[in-house]
Amino acid sequence: MNKAEEMVLARLHLKAILPLLEDIAAYDSTLQEYIADWNAVIQFQLKSLFSTTATALIFHEGKLKAYDGNYSGPKVTLTFKNARQLNEVFQGKSSKNPRPNLLALLHVNKLAQIEKVLGRLEHYLRPSEEHLRNEDFFAFCVKVSIYALAFGVKEVGEHDPELKVLAPNISNGTIEIKVAQGPSAHLNIQKGKFYPARGPANKPNAVMEIQDLSTAWSMIQGNIDVFAAVGRGDIKLRGYIPLMEGVNPLLDRLSLYLVD
Repeated sequence: MNKAEEMVLARLHLKAILPLLEDIAAYDSTLQEYIADWNAVIQFQLKSLFSTTATALIFHEGKLKAYDGNYSGPKVTLTFKNARQLNEVFQGKSSKNPRPNLLALLHVNKLAQIEKVLGRLEHYLRPSEEHLRNEDFFAFCVKVSIYALAFGVKEVGEHDPELKVLAPNISNGTIEIKVAQGPSAHLNIQKGKFYPARGPANKPNAVMEIQDLSTAWSMIQGNIDVFAAVGRGDIKLRGYIPLMEGVNPLLDRLSLYLVD
């Protein structure tokens, strides 16, 4: 990857993947045990001369909430020296730690466990076949992956060096991605900017409906031909199809970024 693509992948890790810990903390008893007595804000960040790309995790009385951006209150900051270091840490390819600030000295015990906390992302985004046999676990994996898909499209559409030029040409409107009788997420597009959110859209202009969890998981993992799945009726497209067609290149590029 070149530097621009490394930065897009870093944004994906910070903005689409890391915030999933909020959902996982509400579901996962192991993570709940890790953070039971945590009261702190821990911010993961990349800094440049002109901007800070960051996501903060707010821990309070056993709960976790993700904050998109540079948190203004007291916080532990973990600063990565560059996008490549961040990506390698999130991919488990490096043990180099980000640089902590002075406030981190008050939270040494928490930081010693932060790798375990981040490890819960891997547990659900790259689960073992054994775990996937549990129906409830499998459904949750699909749900958080659908969320990552919607929020990932934003980062690719707004920051990929090639696609950000094309994004303003995508029609304005809202796309909903849903599994029949299952999880959903949606993406509002306005003048080349993307506004993702969890759950169904109020009045979507286009809908991608996936027939079941197994098909959704295969699509997310890149194991099926989406066009063939549409032809078979496993995936149904409704509404303003040109809007969906405009987003398809972003979905394709997203899958390339997330393949190690």
